[in-house]
Amino acid sequence: MDVIRCWKTSMACASASLVIFAAAQAQTQLSKVQRIQAVQDHLSRYSSIENAPNQQLTLASRMVQLNAPGVSIALIRNGRIDWTRGYGVCSLGGQPVTPRTLFAAASISKPVTAMGVLKLVDEGKINLDVDVNQYLKRWKIPENQFTAQKKVTVRELLSHTSGIGTHNGAIYDPSQPLPTIIQVLNGEKPAKTVPVRVEAVPGSKFAYSNGGYLVLYLLVEDVSEEPFAKFMEQNVLKPIGMNDSTFDAPLPPKKADHAATAYAENGTTPVPPSKFYEPNLAAGGLWTTPTDLAKFLIELQREYAGTSHRVLDQAMAKLMLTPVSGPPAMRVGLGIQVGGSPQDPFVRHEGSAFFQDEMDAYLHGDGIVVMTSGGDGGQLTGEVVRSAATVYNMPDFKSIEHTVVSVSPQVLRAYVGTYGFVKVSIQDDHLIAEIPMGSRPQRLYPESQTHFFVLDGPQELTFDRDKQGDVTGVVFSTTIAHVPLKKSG
Repeated sequence: MDVIRCWKTSMACASASLVIFAAAQAQTQLSKVQRIQAVQDHLSRYSSIENAPNQQLTLASRMVQLNAPGVSIALIRNGRIDWTRGYGVCSLGGQPVTPRTLFAAASISKPVTAMGVLKLVDEGKINLDVDVNQYLKRWKIPENQFTAQKKVTVRELLSHTSGIGTHNGAIYDPSQPLPTIIQVLNGEKPAKTVPVRVEAVPGSKFAYSNGGYLVLYLLVEDVSEEPFAKFMEQNVLKPIGMNDSTFDAPLPPKKADHAATAYAENGTTPVPPSKFYEPNLAAGGLWTTPTDLAKFLIELQREYAGTSHRVLDQAMAKLMLTPVSGPPAMRVGLGIQVGGSPQDPFVRHEGSAFFQDEMDAYLHGDGIVVMTSGGDGGQLTGEVVRSAATVYNMPDFKSIEHTVVSVSPQVLRAYVGTYGFVKVSIQDDHLIAEIPMGSRPQRLYPESQTHFFVLDGPQELTFDRDKQGDVTGVVFSTTIAHVPLKKSG
């Protein structure tokens, strides 16, 4: 899951824009036009520096800087879609993005799939807590030393605790031989991925797993006796009104005509819809729009509240949104990340496979969906989300403010070196770090004499010294991990 985010900035060039943004921060009543303007004109990096002059980041400028040709956004306000808008183009030199332009949802497919699986549970066709193999007809999870201790259940597959490995998916060109679901499960050619196997005792730990959702794909087909895409359309997409969305793969030509082209990080290497096929439909095969994903989030809000049951009843919706696993900063329910306080919980998920997407929503209020067609869209989605968090008062998604202290050049020079996968260097009067080594260097800002942070993500470094004052290592921290690394050079 992508956790990269970027910095809060609210300084405006034009006084009118500044007034709008200041009003948004004060949560006064803005018109819809003002809300749109405030979101797109005040993108925010993951971290900000207290009392520092802020740089203004606009959506238009950041799309160019981050090589993201197309962006689509939907905002939820008070449980309803507030506005939707497309930016940029579907492909370089192509048609403009509109709110109905299709983007690949990548891993945001998982919570939609989870709702379909829970529909089968709701109907009494499967049980969350029995051996999933008893439902599978065409393939079984192979037995090994881990499954001998405990069998894999549907609940564990949904919550990434099945013990199945955390292997990435793969994108295929439909003009070339395509693997069947059984070939992907077995890691047989023309599949590009390793076999789906249990690699830890089921239920013993959290490990984000595309392979687990491949098993759920097979489960849905074997139990419903329908193609996965058809089942999902009839039982989830249509009931919610996600009329522009589909799990059909390869993407049908009529749909592909209204879909965005994906681009690699350089923003110039295209992967058009006709060349974009993800065989693991349950984990990453959904093509959709922010508008349709906003409808999905709103239906979750209403089912959680008991005011709608288009797919799930209230008890099942609450079960879906109850934390099961994952580190404290990334608790996972059944198919979706959950967070916030008991009084104000939220749900969220990200997707990343050329397309970079994010959706976030409070169960009692506002939310946002951002989809981008590539480049460094993961950074861009975070910046847009943080801008919206200020305008719509979503406190858990706002930028984090830090103080910066002065550190002597002598101290800075002592920190230069290699620490595991992190390389620290000095540039002019400040430190920079490659995280991981070989990646684009990021500036390190000192919050104390030993603790440093970056602006474009949750990565922080805390340097260790021995009794003689020599630097011996660093603790690398993010929202989900703290890793001690020894100095090696």
